[in-house]
Amino acid sequence: MRKIKFKDKSTSQYQTYIDIGACEKHYDFLPLYEEEVITYYNWYLDFIKYPLGVQMLTLHYYLLQFNSDSFIPKTLYKKILEKIDILNRFNKTWFEDDAPFFKGLDLNWEGINDEITQKIENKESVISEIFFKDGSSLCFLDEDDTIQSFYVKEIEYEKLNQEFSAILEIFK
Repeated sequence: MRKIKFKDKSTSQYQTYIDIGACEKHYDFLPLYEEEVITYYNWYLDFIKYPLGVQMLTLHYYLLQFNSDSFIPKTLYKKILEKIDILNRFNKTWFEDDAPFFKGLDLNWEGINDEITQKIENKESVISEIFFKDGSSLCFLDEDDTIQSFYVKEIEYEKLNQEFSAILEIFK
């Protein structure tokens, strides 16, 4: 589990965040279920291997489709319909209503590198700390200096993980 330290522009203290992963916020990049290509069971087995952030984005996409009466594969539609209130509640906790914007620490957007004003690197050119135009900063705690991802506060991670594990059971 990858951790970073992040300090918002409004605070002087760094907080620990957990990287939950992310992918491009476009349906072409999401691990969507295609009835004509794969069985639901095999899709589910593949789906649970993705990082939590990718799974959450996929669920968010399907809930946007469900709530707008767009097409959703029949098996998936039935599972969502059975627990729609629970799924919508989870979705509203972590995402903006009509957009794929994550309510945790969302650094998963194109152009994030344009917001960097300063980088501190080691001799191997691995970034250890970055400073953003808005006054916030991020410290990497390992050799992975990937910025683009979704992050949740460490103190919220266990609850999120447990809640999403229960959601995965809905789709089993």
